[in-house]
Amino acid sequence: MYTERLRRLTLPLVAATALVVALVAPASPAHAGPTAHGKPYLTYTAFLVEKGTGTGYSSYINVHDANNNALSVGIQSDTGSTESKGQPRFIWERVQNGKFTYGYMSAASHAKQAVGIRWYKNNVAAIMLKGKTVGTIDMKLQGRLFFNAEANARLNGDTVNSQVNTIAITVGDTAKNTGLAGKWNTSFSFHGLQARQTNAPAVQGAAFVISGKVSGLPRGGNWDTTEVAGIAMIAQRW
Repeated sequence: MYTERLRRLTLPLVAATALVVALVAPASPAHAGPTAHGKPYLTYTAFLVEKGTGTGYSSYINVHDANNNALSVGIQSDTGSTESKGQPRFIWERVQNGKFTYGYMSAASHAKQAVGIRWYKNNVAAIMLKGKTVGTIDMKLQGRLFFNAEANARLNGDTVNSQVNTIAITVGDTAKNTGLAGKWNTSFSFHGLQARQTNAPAVQGAAFVISGKVSGLPRGGNWDTTEVAGIAMIAQRW
């Protein structure tokens, strides 16, 4: 089944710049793929709680650059998906040069779940679930990196009340670009969804509730055609 999705991996930087995403087919689930070399340039781990009502909702961690490349790992419940049929499933989503692919993984739940991403400079990413690496995929990132904690909902009237907790991020390999800059920015709010940090101003160990009820989507609009998200973001030191 072909799908077109813009919402979760559009990258709000200074001014919520939407990616131009090609029409693509779902990719296979993450599996033993390309081999990573050396030490990871970045590691991003967190605990997710995915809850909501209606036809679809989610909880994610995301890393992206400013060049239309991004990778998310999270939990999604989507009644519009023939794969998940509305049940919570782990999912990875990738954008490379604006082209979007994704893969469903194992069944998840609405309880606290551990997820993670490691990325290596030979353009390989490892995906972690419940503290274990479940597979690797090709993944290009370049330049300064940005990190999101986010949640989404699918249609007008759907709600989300998800969490991203106990965040830990390491990034960089030289003094000038190692670590994070400033504080988490929770101002990225689209169609009624909002991230709220519950332990501000913590950077490492940050915890977020991302909630709201979707409103204002145009007729026929959904999270496949429009950014419908609450996002907290922080940038790599640069």
